[in-house]
Amino acid sequence: MSNVIEETDRLKEELDALRPLPSEIVGQIEQKLRIESNYHSNAVEGNSLTLGETRSLILHGLTARGKPMRDHLDIEGHDEAVKAMEDAVKRDELLNEVFIRNLHKVLLKEPYENDAITPDGQPVKRRIAIGEYKTQPNNVRTSTGEIYYFTPPDQVKSAMGDLIDWYRRQEDEDEHPIIIAATFHYRFIRIHPFDDGNGRMARLLMNMILIKHGYTVAVVPIEERDQYIGMLEQADKTEDLTEFITYIAACCKYALNLHLKAARGEDIEDVKDIDKEIAIFKRSLEKSTGNAIRAREYADKVLYPFFFYTKEKIEQFSYMFLWSFRTDDAARSTVRRTNNKMAFFSFEDQNEAWPELALSISTNIIFGLHDFQGTRRANFDFTIKNEADSSGCIWKFDSQFSGFDNDDKDYTDEYKKEYTGQDLKELKKIFNEMIRFMMNKLSEQSDN
Repeated sequence: MSNVIEETDRLKEELDALRPLPSEIVGQIEQKLRIESNYHSNAVEGNSLTLGETRSLILHGLTARGKPMRDHLDIEGHDEAVKAMEDAVKRDELLNEVFIRNLHKVLLKEPYENDAITPDGQPVKRRIAIGEYKTQPNNVRTSTGEIYYFTPPDQVKSAMGDLIDWYRRQEDEDEHPIIIAATFHYRFIRIHPFDDGNGRMARLLMNMILIKHGYTVAVVPIEERDQYIGMLEQADKTEDLTEFITYIAACCKYALNLHLKAARGEDIEDVKDIDKEIAIFKRSLEKSTGNAIRAREYADKVLYPFFFYTKEKIEQFSYMFLWSFRTDDAARSTVRRTNNKMAFFSFEDQNEAWPELALSISTNIIFGLHDFQGTRRANFDFTIKNEADSSGCIWKFDSQFSGFDNDDKDYTDEYKKEYTGQDLKELKKIFNEMIRFMMNKLSEQSDN
């Protein structure tokens, strides 16, 4: 750790020797870092705006077509929070609980609803308050699928007081600013004092500490999101922040080098930046695993059991018909993985390696029973479709009947129903209704 911090300090000393920088250079650097820090800090939390869309919004007020308004508000709020944080440093304003709550108001702009997890791991919708400590648990699911329990709501006030007291002691004892900033970030995240925005707040407050001591901002790039989160989770297990502090020191180096390049008259808009933007754009097409569903669990607990249930019921009628069929293509799931690649799974092979997480699952189950008792008097086609993603599961049931009426004329009838959810018992009930519909029609044909 000491080597990275020492290297960062050398860059800072080199920059200090060149200060004050010309105002036009300062403006150029600040604009670049303003856009990049806004983009990366929000993208780490799942914001869908690209770097180019973030630039257009911040510099020109242009919104991106087809992107959620909440994502635009998050960029705008973060940009205002950065300015508020920098102004506070210039005024030598104290870092305390009042400042933190006020900064949270600036960051989130207005109350809204967000996804959350109950203490027993169930997903819920929660009203997000701004500038107020949480009143309900805001636990999260880690990369391993486990629930991480943050500080309970009734202990947040005292935990935040302890954090501020610790920060002041570290400042008084002249601890290295990078160590203070990174550790403050970690401890703030473990408390998770607000309903939402805790990651962005942690990075803002970390940068406030760094700027106060003459360092530049530490930008955590979206490309290193998994590494960044992984180090936080690893610190939870080992209680050793060495790796995380070293990482934050390395993040400081990017902005320091940017200042030095500009101070030397070098172009800070590197031609290679376009390659970075292309990579960022491609990544933006991938969804955060926070928007994913637990695909393997859904297949094991719902899709496969339901398919085998429907198959077993249909097979009890197959001897009554001349033709009984189901094609392989019509009994499978199409899965969109978290990297946007597609995978296909047949229900005949329950040993296939489903991904742990997926962005969406599209399922088709089709059965056909034709030529009842060797005649054309009754034909049935059963179609069951399911679309599942993080927003929910929708099932569509459709049974088409074609046969003859009492006057021996062709006629058709159908059973249709939709269901939202993934309760296996409810799915079986609906399919049972389809079977009863078929039996009623067969009884009518037998009477003719």
